Amino acid sequence: MIPVDPVNIQEAILSRYGTVRRANGYHLYTAKGKRLLDLYREAGAAILGWKSGKAKLVFKSLLDRGLTGSFPTEKDGELVRAVQELLPQYPEVRWYASRERAARACAAFLDLWSEIPLMESPLLHPEAAEDIGPGGDSPLSAARNLHGIEIWRPWLDDAFYAMSDRVDSAFLRGVNESLDTMVLASPLPFAGGVTVAVFAPRSDEAAARISPSDPVSPALLGALARSFHDLSAEIFTCTEQDWMVFDRYVNPWWDRRGPYLVPKMRPSRYEEFFNFCLDNGILISPDYHVPSIVPFVADPGEFKALAKGGAS
Repeated sequence: MIPVDPVNIQEAILSRYGTVRRANGYHLYTAKGKRLLDLYREAGAAILGWKSGKAKLVFKSLLDRGLTGSFPTEKDGELVRAVQELLPQYPEVRWYASRERAARACAAFLDLWSEIPLMESPLLHPEAAEDIGPGGDSPLSAARNLHGIEIWRPWLDDAFYAMSDRVDSAFLRGVNESLDTMVLASPLPFAGGVTVAVFAPRSDEAAARISPSDPVSPALLGALARSFHDLSAEIFTCTEQDWMVFDRYVNPWWDRRGPYLVPKMRPSRYEEFFNFCLDNGILISPDYHVPSIVPFVADPGEFKALAKGGAS
């Protein structure tokens, strides 16, 4: 994987449009009156859109009840059940104060070194583009040989099936196998927040290596549980028919895998492309290795700027 420094997204927005004053649906509204189409969506935390679902109502209700301390509440169990509704094959659910702590917990569970990095699913790596045929060296080999704690994202099955007719089948079988542990991309668009990890221990010894959850405000746990429930309700509603609506606009620049947009351009040109998109009212992922996301609802006219050009 070629290292690429992410773009400073706060500086990029501030220098052009000032502060963000409102976020709603798939748009950000800035102090200078600019509406940005948000394809980044807080690295996927707002994949269902800003202000979607009932998490904010749950959060407010729990705040009003004073449930902001580190004491035990029923919200722990609610979060476990909400996660297992999506991923029933994982009997153990934990949460940690940061992604780094979650990654270390997963590494300890696997009895690996502590600094093993988090990584996107190989299905979402730019290197996993297309196979050149039996017996040949495949571009997939770069993605196949990556090592790290995998980040689970919703609708990866859609990415799997979208790629099934154009990549090596053995690779796809490998990446679609259940993993012993994963870090989950949060469906709650709350900066900082909490990171959930899941575990499927194969022995009592492995189960004993699972680190306990960090103390987290019950208000935040309750909102996160509600977000996972909302995601479960949408998981079979949104399909390939929804993702493909904007293909004619995104295909020149991204390889769409399910709802996820993986850049086609060289890593060295990505910052130029990011700036081009932002100049034209489209906020994409500031990180070459973190996918942008198709909006569930948008005006096709908002994508027309992509026809002007960009970086390739």
